[in-house]
Amino acid sequence: MLVTFLLLIFAVAPLSLFIHELGHVLTALIFRAEQSYINVGYGFPLIKGKIGRVRISIRCLLFHGAHSINEREDPFSDRQKALICLGGPLLNAVVFLFLFITPPLMRTNPVMLFYLFNAYLAIVNILPFKIKGKKSDGFRFIQSLKK
Repeated sequence: MLVTFLLLIFAVAPLSLFIHELGHVLTALIFRAEQSYINVGYGFPLIKGKIGRVRISIRCLLFHGAHSINEREDPFSDRQKALICLGGPLLNAVVFLFLFITPPLMRTNPVMLFYLFNAYLAIVNILPFKIKGKKSDGFRFIQSLKK
């Protein structure tokens, strides 16, 4: 049980959060984002790097969430913002579906954790809600569509 918990906190969750933020960034790059940032965790950086127009920072408290920022000189349109909001949950859903169709022999404990956590991120982030000023991707999607 402890090994499963540690695996979830230090491997599955950070990787799944990175995939989620990568979904937002890839969508923004399609809309010609000039610079994008992915941050996973909180605290001092363990790993920093740049791939093309994307800067990545992996920080010491891996399990403390993630966020991405996408910039360009001309502001994104409301439609583009809406689609960027969907990029994260959709990439989590793609990972979930890919793992869903894998043969049962490939479904080890770590793979099942990864499978379920990506399903969780896809579902929770697509739901529209706002808690203490934090808005879900689904909430931001609906806000962008209303404008």
